[in-house]
Amino acid sequence: MKKLNTELIAALLKKQRIESVYKYRRGRFDLMGFLLGLLLTAAIIALFVVFFGKFVGIYVQVKGVFGAEGTELKPEYHHDIRTYELLTLIYAVVFVFMTVGAISQINRQIFDSDGAKLYSAMPVDAVSLYVAKIVTIYLSQLVISAAVVLTVNFTAAFNVMQYVALGWQYWLVTGITCFVLPLLTIAVGSLLALPVNAFKRFFANRFLLNFLLVTALTGVAFWVYSIVLDAVRQMLLGEDLKYFFDEPKMKAIVGVVQCMYPVKWLVDLLLVRISPSALHVGHSAVVAGLGVAAVMVVCVALSLVMLRFMLQSALQSRNTGSAGYIKKGGTLGRGKFSFFALVKKDFLLIFRTPSYMFSYLSVAVVMPLMVYFCMAVGASLIESLIGLKLNLELALLLTLLFGALTNIFCATNISRDGEMFYSVKAYPLGYKTVFFSKVFLCMLVTALSQLANAIVLACTHMVSWYAGLFVFVVGLAFGFVNICVATRYDFDHAHFSTDEDGEIKESGGVVSTIIVFGIVTAFVVGGALFIARVLTELKEQQMSWLTYVVGGLCSALGVALAYLYFVGRLGRKYYQFEGGEI
Repeated sequence: MKKLNTELIAALLKKQRIESVYKYRRGRFDLMGFLLGLLLTAAIIALFVVFFGKFVGIYVQVKGVFGAEGTELKPEYHHDIRTYELLTLIYAVVFVFMTVGAISQINRQIFDSDGAKLYSAMPVDAVSLYVAKIVTIYLSQLVISAAVVLTVNFTAAFNVMQYVALGWQYWLVTGITCFVLPLLTIAVGSLLALPVNAFKRFFANRFLLNFLLVTALTGVAFWVYSIVLDAVRQMLLGEDLKYFFDEPKMKAIVGVVQCMYPVKWLVDLLLVRISPSALHVGHSAVVAGLGVAAVMVVCVALSLVMLRFMLQSALQSRNTGSAGYIKKGGTLGRGKFSFFALVKKDFLLIFRTPSYMFSYLSVAVVMPLMVYFCMAVGASLIESLIGLKLNLELALLLTLLFGALTNIFCATNISRDGEMFYSVKAYPLGYKTVFFSKVFLCMLVTALSQLANAIVLACTHMVSWYAGLFVFVVGLAFGFVNICVATRYDFDHAHFSTDEDGEIKESGGVVSTIIVFGIVTAFVVGGALFIARVLTELKEQQMSWLTYVVGGLCSALGVALAYLYFVGRLGRKYYQFEGGEI
């Protein structure tokens, strides 16, 4: 392999740094999104520290420890082996998520970046470009690694120190792991990036198959999330999880831990004080260190070999463009009413853009599962903690919350049209036809999602049939509110993409604003109904009718206000509209 061009790499890194800073100077900085993300991150870390710390204290006390061969270990080692298993499992989950993130970043930075068009026509070799991009990705992964590793290791250490004597090596390796873990994930990610990109291109024009796959994966993700919620519920209720880990489960855990390379080596280094012969699973520090180094070297070497043969052609395909959607054997259909033609146009635009399809259609499909999983855990938790059965109020709160998150995609109803918006504006169509076609499509998807949600809640006896009908009506009403507000706000702050495909990758803060609006609305209405019902029940006042009356009035008022906001001076602004922000 030829020598690296360090000057070129430095120039590319400088260019990337200037571009990142320039985005903030152009006023593109999404302050609302940044603050929301910061708040969400802090909340997740706080919840993780509390519940993971409690889980650690429970898990390390599980008795009946089994070794790799199924033989029972000496009782004095069970705290050590449990700590080893738990850290290995946690590190494996972190490794998977960070590797997926690395693959996504590599593909986005190299294959999907507009800069590839310029680089393919400039004297920039593929290896230098690859190294420059990898350095940038490493820095972003380093921030994530430091936050996760420090949180996990400090929480684990604080809760096991009374059972396991952690030496100074634990803290030293903790600092080293913050830097090494991103190297491992990027090494593995760089090896998998090209096959994943080929897999992505294979599904690019197979829209239905893509939709089914993404929806299934999203559903599985929320199923796993429900399992975690149930474990949290058990801990909050004081149920002893030690009895959950019986002999078959512990043997399965031990067997899985044996195969979790390379993170297993990182845990070996963390717990190097513990004797490998005592654990029946560990390795020496030398073997672990050599294993980590070997994985990085092999993965980087293989990725560079693949890069030499495939990356340059990938850059060229980005420059020349790829084949678009071709419907074989297609014929011109009969003419449609202009309204339904616009509805079909918006639907196809969503369905044929993977990011749009996931953020709207797939999420809308799995929304009933989100509500059901949270209801299954939350209803029993509330009943156990305060002795009240408030399924209807909880269902309304969850329906409004997840319904608002489902309709976030409406925040790009105008912007995602791109240059097509000017073409539609030039047609002999009234502004109401243009805008209400978008609202109609969104309402159609929302109605189907809300109907499925109500049916699931009623069929699983979470709520009665008439209560399920009420949840459907309120959910549909506030879906209309979110759609109208998001569409109008996006029109007032239109942000058209300059990409050839017109896909919106930066919303300029519109999406973040709509997220905050939806969450606040859900908690103000659903939360107020929930609290009001709790207060009346604690005073032994039977006022279940209050939920129906207040919920119905709030829905009617919300629909009226949202409609007025949506149509207010809409025609004048539409005909005066000259262009979105570039």
